Amino acid sequence: MQGFEATVFTLLYVSWGFITAVLIALLSYRATLLGEGDRLFNGAAAQDHHQQEMTLIARRSRLTGEIIVLSVMSGVLLLTCVGISI
Repeated sequence: MQGFEATVFTLLYVSWGFITAVLIALLSYRATLLGEGDRLFNGAAAQDHHQQEMTLIARRSRLTGEIIVLSVMSGVLLLTCVGISI
């Protein structure tokens, strides 16, 4: 029984670590998208800039759902790991 419990703990911690790493990567990617939208354009480039802004907004909105799901999964796994360890 000890070997099975150790395997379950290891699997839970590895799963939590992987999900948290993916979450951090998505948050970093979203931060780079937010930084790209800070540039100012005038004149003829304004229309092209508007199209790029709309593309960035679409990417950010697609990422929001995944970030929420991964945050919840990471939190639940962390609480599970702590609860089982206690």
